[in-house]
Amino acid sequence: MKGKGFLAVLLLVLVIVYFVYFMKREKSSPKEDISRFNQTRAELTAANLESVSRAIQEWMSESGGQTPKSLKDLQKTRIYGLNLTDGWGREIIYEKVSDSSFRLRSAGADGRFNTDDDIIKEY
Repeated sequence: MKGKGFLAVLLLVLVIVYFVYFMKREKSSPKEDISRFNQTRAELTAANLESVSRAIQEWMSESGGQTPKSLKDLQKTRIYGLNLTDGWGREIIYEKVSDSSFRLRSAGADGRFNTDDDIIKEY
């Protein structure tokens, strides 16, 4: 009986601590939540761009330094899945700058290209 009483008291203490923690926790505004969410998506986009750039650089080392014509060509030759979307689920744009350089571009949070929030990486 003593063991069950101790367990009940312990459980009650845990429940109280849980509720006190969440009551004291700072509440953020919806704008702050959206901002953090978009920041996380931007970080995911940067990681995807880096992953795609590594696959392109691998392609270049196998093809004598030539960049692929398109990301679809790159995706066809890879046996592993290559994510060609940004953090918002939109297509990453590949631009061949020269035979040995390229640019990857995401439209960013607003979904429109050539705006201030575009995420651009040149390699």
